[in-house]
Amino acid sequence: MNKSLMIFALIFSCQLTAFEKLSDAYLVQYGNSQAELRIVQYFSFTCPHCVALFRKQFQQIKEDYIETGKVSWVFHPVPMDLLTVQGMDCLSKLSEREKKIFLEAILEELFIDQPKLSLQLMQKGMEVLGKPIKELQEKAYLAETAAFHDSFHFLKQDQIIEALPSVDVNGKFLSAQVPDIDFIEELLRTTGRSHEN
Repeated sequence: MNKSLMIFALIFSCQLTAFEKLSDAYLVQYGNSQAELRIVQYFSFTCPHCVALFRKQFQQIKEDYIETGKVSWVFHPVPMDLLTVQGMDCLSKLSEREKKIFLEAILEELFIDQPKLSLQLMQKGMEVLGKPIKELQEKAYLAETAAFHDSFHFLKQDQIIEALPSVDVNGKFLSAQVPDIDFIEELLRTTGRSHEN
């Protein structure tokens, strides 16, 4: 089976995994939610593949697909690590515009192998946005946040995301799929809307 047919079969036959998504408070949304391709990228702040994809391709994806109305994109955190829960607490305190600024700055400068430095980066980002969280590194503070409780609820579901990055395309869940430019191009060709059109 060629790549186009395989992607087409996956998208149109795969059923959405039965899990409840996180609240919009933690999601970062780009583009028109009515776009033909609606992509949700499941990520964490400690996933090297997620960070690499963002650094290498997201700016081009944004310019070529999101800003042209072909694709909408949602970053959905998967709170399997402390840094992602801390990032969720930050995101929950920001406006839609501020969430994009925060996410882009953090993913661009993140130290994947140094979570303490990454946490300091998040705290600095919140200070710059005028919403400092000095106690973000304190476990007692974090344990009382909605982000912590929502993370616990998300992870205790019967069905959870086990591989990152994974994606949801138009309501169909694809595990362990990297939503790079080639993947988007193939989806657009499969659905009849090539990037060249």
